[in-house]
Amino acid sequence: MQYLRMLLVLSLAIVAFGGAVPAVSAASQKPFHLVKICDPAGCVVTGSNFAAIPAGSEIHYTGPDPDHLVPVLTIKNGTTTGQCAIGSVFGSPSAPGTCALAGGTGRLTQFHLDVVVTFDGSRWYWDGWYWFGN
Repeated sequence: MQYLRMLLVLSLAIVAFGGAVPAVSAASQKPFHLVKICDPAGCVVTGSNFAAIPAGSEIHYTGPDPDHLVPVLTIKNGTTTGQCAIGSVFGSPSAPGTCALAGGTGRLTQFHLDVVVTFDGSRWYWDGWYWFGN
């Protein structure tokens, strides 16, 4: 009987504390800024505030249209991929698009990125948050 009581108390504690812990705490998110130039062959990063994605890193896209793009970001010792919707950027320079990348290989294992995408007519900007974890 004591075993069942301990099991019940432990189960209730897990449920109580599990719901109180956010998936990603605000403290673990860090600001992200990236600038890139693109041509039909792909994009090259010209600046980034995240040392693991230095200038010269490449981003290539596949997908049926600008609202359903699959970016592949390649750095030395790693890659990550995700989804982008940037059709609104083409329709209006003031209307931002979005990209979300998750997971990866090498140095980008468990990498997550959520950014707003803007375009000034010559350069693309990614601004948002990144973090590592499940």
